[in-house]
Amino acid sequence: MANEALLQDAIEAIRQEKFERARDILTRLLRTDQKNPTYWLWMSAAVRTTKERRYCLETVLRLDPDNELAKQGLALMGIESPAGEVRPLSLPRRKWDVEDQIYLPQQPRATSRKAQLLKRFAVPAIVLILIILAGLGYALFMPRKALPTYLPPTRTPGPPPTFTPTPTYIGFVAPPTPAGEITAQPTPLWMLLEATYTPTPLYVNTPHPISEAFRSGLVAYQQGEWETALAFLKQAWQVEPQAADIPYYLGETYRLMGELRQAMQAYGQALQIDPRFAPALLGRARANRSLNPKTDVLPDLDQAIQIDPNLAEAYLERASVYLNQSEVQKALQDVEKAEALLPSSPLPPLMRAKILLQQNQVKQAYQEAQKAFERDRTLLEAYRLLGETALLNGEVEKAQEVLKLYLDYEKKDSGAYLLYGRALVGIAGQEDLITGMLVRLPIPKGAEKALGTLNRAIELDKGDPWAYLIRSCVLLELDEGQKAVNDLSEARSALFQTANAQRDPLWFAYHLALSRALLQAGRLESAEKQFNYAADFAKSNLERAALYYWRGQVYLALDRKSLAQRDWAALLQLPAQNVPLEWRRTAQSFFATPTPTSTPSGAPSSPPRTPSPSVSSPTPIRTATP
Repeated sequence: MANEALLQDAIEAIRQEKFERARDILTRLLRTDQKNPTYWLWMSAAVRTTKERRYCLETVLRLDPDNELAKQGLALMGIESPAGEVRPLSLPRRKWDVEDQIYLPQQPRATSRKAQLLKRFAVPAIVLILIILAGLGYALFMPRKALPTYLPPTRTPGPPPTFTPTPTYIGFVAPPTPAGEITAQPTPLWMLLEATYTPTPLYVNTPHPISEAFRSGLVAYQQGEWETALAFLKQAWQVEPQAADIPYYLGETYRLMGELRQAMQAYGQALQIDPRFAPALLGRARANRSLNPKTDVLPDLDQAIQIDPNLAEAYLERASVYLNQSEVQKALQDVEKAEALLPSSPLPPLMRAKILLQQNQVKQAYQEAQKAFERDRTLLEAYRLLGETALLNGEVEKAQEVLKLYLDYEKKDSGAYLLYGRALVGIAGQEDLITGMLVRLPIPKGAEKALGTLNRAIELDKGDPWAYLIRSCVLLELDEGQKAVNDLSEARSALFQTANAQRDPLWFAYHLALSRALLQAGRLESAEKQFNYAADFAKSNLERAALYYWRGQVYLALDRKSLAQRDWAALLQLPAQNVPLEWRRTAQSFFATPTPTSTPSGAPSSPPRTPSPSVSSPTPIRTATP
């Protein structure tokens, strides 16, 4: 009943031309039920652009292939519905003659709730849709000048930590769901944005007047309909076997599908037809890097740039190679050349942000990531990098926002899940991590949500020690001591592999966190041994404070009150600014009570964020961007 009331509010808002309110209500309804064709039908009357309206009406037909209203709407937009034939609208006619016979109302037949809703809203829906579509008028029947902007493909293969742009502009959607196979998908990114973004034109768009299949293949390619694109491009190649651009686009399609061997074969066929076909050299370099990141692809990229100095994406790919080789200046020079050719593209500032981030120039990297984001808000990779740089700059809420949106569309990026988990608990850099290990998390209330996110990160990549280490801090916050012990043990071998591991800034924090976890798990003797081992490595006042406070807890649990008194007396001797207030109060309360009868809680209720020891590297837990 609540949803029906909301739907009525949305319909009334549409009638009053309050389309923004209607969109807001319908968006909330669709979040509860994305498979309701009625909601999508009314959304088509509330959205702003023809592109959005088409998406809504096509969604109605995927959910309800017999929906006449959606078919009529698409027909009036000049778009053929998937079902083919559309029945023309029947115009209402006034009955001028009054019949003598009086008809009694018939008993309504039982119908389904869905049918009742459709019947109830059919007339106002079609009237409103027709009014809106009529308002489009001339624009609907003008020749179409450009393809719409789409979401980036989520299956673009590439060797981490590089970023491989697509040959057009990095912007595609997944293929449409076949009729009868409805799956819940996030709203297309362009529907969430105020602005419309124009893709970079195709590098190669040679007219093929005798092959309609080539044009259809390019349309499917730009829409991310890979299987359809392959079918049309193969047909076109049979007609024009000497056209080098056709096997090139076959190679690009295979590459974006992850079929790298077939992509390599197609690029090779294009180069057999035309050895100086620069885009095929670029495509082969990308595919080679995806197959083996250590492959030397510079000869192909150098040759592509020599053949065509205006091939901007070849400069960006070469910049990525130089970045992996730590040739920072060469990488920056190539980015500058690419930006001169593509002054409004998001790709050059995106690559520059990655270069700056690798150089630990976090503030400048954040600025470049923002620039890329503003140039194209449909570019998923910009969301990821903006989230990472925002987090490293301490913009935790901004990082949470953009990373959450990124993960709504990209479900298999373990590094992004780790970044989002860090953002939820406020671990921006190493200092925050040390605080979480010694005291508690910077944002304790985010622990429960972060746990699910970190579980997903580890599920996707079980070999990342930082995911285990950060999850151990979350588990400590949730009083899951034994699970934290397990995670810390998992992380140890990968974190401390060198002979000088004891000099690592995390060495003491790691052992203190392990001691805390053993204390929570009730393994008191093991906890005492770990605390005593860690004591030799405590250097700063905060480290000493953490040692005295937590070891005192163990001694109380072991009923060794004299040792607890010794540690907490030492705690109170430290400078006040290095000791969390709650710890001081706990120690003072212990001395004020002659015979303590209860053990203080395992963690202070809400100690303030405490400055952590200075460290040489501010962001050792930065994850690489694929």
